[in-house]
Amino acid sequence: MAPAKASAVPASDSVASVKDAEAGPDAALSAVRSFSLVSGETYKGVVPIRIEFDERLAAPSIVTVRLGRTTRIARRGDGDRVWVTDDWDTTVKLADPTQVSPSNHLVWAQVSAVIRGLEYVTAPVHVFTGNYDYGDLPDGGWDPAMEWAADYSSMQAFDDSHEASIVGQRYSRIAADPINPRRRNILQAFPPDTADYGATGQPRFQAQSPSDWYEGSEGYVGFSILVPNTDSARYLSGGFPHVELSRPGETNMHIAIFQMYGPQATEPSDYPDGRGAITIIDANRNSEEEPIDRFHIAANQLNGGDPGFLVDFDYNRGKWTDIVLGFHMSADVKRGWIEVYLNLGDHDRVQPVPLFGGMLRLPRVTAWPQTSTPAVPPAYSDGTLITGGSRRNRMDMQVYRSRSAYDQVVLNHTAHRIGPTVESVDPRSYRR
Repeated sequence: MAPAKASAVPASDSVASVKDAEAGPDAALSAVRSFSLVSGETYKGVVPIRIEFDERLAAPSIVTVRLGRTTRIARRGDGDRVWVTDDWDTTVKLADPTQVSPSNHLVWAQVSAVIRGLEYVTAPVHVFTGNYDYGDLPDGGWDPAMEWAADYSSMQAFDDSHEASIVGQRYSRIAADPINPRRRNILQAFPPDTADYGATGQPRFQAQSPSDWYEGSEGYVGFSILVPNTDSARYLSGGFPHVELSRPGETNMHIAIFQMYGPQATEPSDYPDGRGAITIIDANRNSEEEPIDRFHIAANQLNGGDPGFLVDFDYNRGKWTDIVLGFHMSADVKRGWIEVYLNLGDHDRVQPVPLFGGMLRLPRVTAWPQTSTPAVPPAYSDGTLITGGSRRNRMDMQVYRSRSAYDQVVLNHTAHRIGPTVESVDPRSYRR
């Protein structure tokens, strides 16, 4: 079983590394003398980007700067040792500069330079945007009222333990744990393509936890998932198909199994398209380079409109995968954070997973910002970004998928609970 993978962004703190293993002694030299974006700093408005290279190396021939999931081609500035890119407008989304960025957010920046045929790549630095002032926010923390656990003793008990009616409940059942039948029960969800699509037009099973997460709320969410060994979408096969590449214009071939997001029904109708969940675990696949049979824990549009994977990991077919997510809910990226813990069967409890830059606790926008100063443009409802703000957020276990991509998707889950510590919500599917 392959270990859980952090993002492709390296965790090294070194100033520069060389991709070519035969670079020789010069590989130890720092290719970049200075970079105008400094790790941990906050930037607002329009920001120039400037890179200066060490004179001990030959001048670069190609220089690029990666901001989030976008890349900028640099050009020579003052001489052949100074390079610049187009200015960075921190008030708009990186991936789509035609849209205003809906929050302050975290961005990873990295420089790549080709020098005498060798590609020098700096370690990534993290910087923040700071265009909005959310005023005084509550310190929050753990509130005992947030403690909760799904009840798997019967279908009625499962339904009663949740905040709202279970969407697609007819496509689910309570059963004994196939691996630990004497220890616990599980829920098996199996929505076919003929399932009620609901408001989204997509087949789904969706079990909503109590919505007791507010600005400042802090805690941990744990659950365990088991993907069937059968790699099939055929109806009544009891399988979980591997996700093929997305087909633009037809379906994006996604299968989501968990989402965390704020209220939806009260959002203003003029809120721009592109809103996404704060955190989602899915099996999306968008290129040949992305392996099949892996789940991705991904970010959301509130992080600069430039969502990226926090971590990805194997489906672990036929075995339980224990997952724990830690959150501090905040519209302020410097107050909010997320942690990820996994156990794919190699341990008797979940283990912390390094995220971008090797961080175990990653700064994140983890609550819908309600208001900001200065106000955002009128299209955002008179300065109100979205109505969720400091209001309730929730955690959903689900099989929420694209329509017409699969005949059926079957998934088992259990031990969904919310608590104050990692230990209090660890499913402990494996005991030594």
